[in-house]
Amino acid sequence: MAALEPYADLIKDLFETGKTHVEISTKLQQMGIQRCSEMSVRRFCVQHNLKRKRHVSDTELERAVVGSIYETGPSYGRKFMTGYLSSMGVHAGECRVGKILREIHQPYHEFRRQGARNLNPIPYHAEYMGHKIHLDQNEKLVMFGATHVVAVDGYSSKIVANATMPVKNNLVIYEEVY
Repeated sequence: MAALEPYADLIKDLFETGKTHVEISTKLQQMGIQRCSEMSVRRFCVQHNLKRKRHVSDTELERAVVGSIYETGPSYGRKFMTGYLSSMGVHAGECRVGKILREIHQPYHEFRRQGARNLNPIPYHAEYMGHKIHLDQNEKLVMFGATHVVAVDGYSSKIVANATMPVKNNLVIYEEVY
């Protein structure tokens, strides 16, 4: 690593322009500099405190989240907000973003929770035979020339109709299953 000290400014410039350790090592080798493997460049970067990820403090992250909420609205959750922030250059984990979203404004968090609950499927209830029919289509045998459609009664869970055809055909399904 002492062999890389005379080239410290060059390595720092390459690192700050976004070059990887491998690219920096290759560039130095092309210039005829000896003993500049990827590992030695990596050690040099550690020794000189050159880091890719810059830690975002909680106050900076909170400011960025508040600004993003002002721009996008309060309905977006941690996943969308994390992606939105990283597109703006603020890189933070989903857990930290979620914690700040929870703390910033509690009613927004409650609305997001209730909205997520509404998206989850609710088991249906059939009151009598034929009330609700569940159609299921199996296309796993398409490569062998078979598509199978089954209609299951929601009340009794019995198969009430089925159809097998070489290629999916909605007219055949309508005629034989309904």
